[in-house]
Amino acid sequence: MSNFDTGFVSSAYVRVLFEYLKNRGVDASALLGVAEPEAADNTLLRYSMQLWISFLRSAATHLEDPLLGLKLGQIIRPAHFGVLGYILASCPTLGASLLRYQAYERLMHEMDKYPMEMHVDGSEIRFIWNGGDPNGSARLSHEFAVAAFSQISRAMSGEHLVATEVWFVNSEPLDTRPYDDFFGGKVLFNQPTTAIQVSLAYLNIPLRQPDPTLVHILEKQAEGFLTQLPKESEFVMHVRRCIANLIHSGEPGLEQVANALSIAPRTLRRRLHEHQTAFRELLDDIRKHMAEQYLRDPSLQLTDVAQLLGYTEQSAFQRAFLRWTGTTPKTFQKKMPD
Repeated sequence: MSNFDTGFVSSAYVRVLFEYLKNRGVDASALLGVAEPEAADNTLLRYSMQLWISFLRSAATHLEDPLLGLKLGQIIRPAHFGVLGYILASCPTLGASLLRYQAYERLMHEMDKYPMEMHVDGSEIRFIWNGGDPNGSARLSHEFAVAAFSQISRAMSGEHLVATEVWFVNSEPLDTRPYDDFFGGKVLFNQPTTAIQVSLAYLNIPLRQPDPTLVHILEKQAEGFLTQLPKESEFVMHVRRCIANLIHSGEPGLEQVANALSIAPRTLRRRLHEHQTAFRELLDDIRKHMAEQYLRDPSLQLTDVAQLLGYTEQSAFQRAFLRWTGTTPKTFQKKMPD
């Protein structure tokens, strides 16, 4: 599994997908099996990268559109990124905006390794997304990432920026014209990595609405958001992802998760203790987060939510939710805005 297939993405990405599907008359909640994230959550609420990839696949299959990733990236606007988007759009140049993006990237996604690298080659700069499956497991997410990178740069600068070259790891589609038309430069497939190359001079292009005062104010808010994100080791993040992947099949036990991670149960317990956490704490935290998300979906009954969280009895879920939040699932739902 590549590092682009693991990690987390902000719910801002999921909101973009919901927007796209709703504009095409699709019941996104029913299709994806989750409620639409609230705008207020788009910085701190996160989804596993594997779940994001599965959302894209489900949407592409339903729409019978293999170009979904490319098209989805083309509707991105700075506002979709919340506070970070306004910071980026208020910078003086594209280069300054990129530096701010690097500083607050965790607000949008978090991978096992730094997901985007920059390489300067003479008068060109190449942005590289590490990882990727030549067989196409993350093709849609790669195409979305590169298209979004191009689109948001164009939106902030007001310039139709043309890439010198664009690389994709997946095989060449039958019709490459949509890629050529959007990116404007040479688009290559079956490459060793996913990347986009542009003129180094692009970094000096001024943005349309520079506002250093606003940047200063919003950066304080962004710093606050960063402190609220979980600060976990790569190992704990792997355990979290494993639990989340197994949870729909029933309550995953420590031995089951250890087996999936190819380590001994005793080793898993010890390593979690070294990271000042425990298996039950992680399981409860994941279930609480997922429960709050599912309970926002009016199409799901409490029995459905309990089953999705791996509970065999609704009463067990209700007791657990009361323990986590101090309120019942029904009371939580009643507090949701109409």
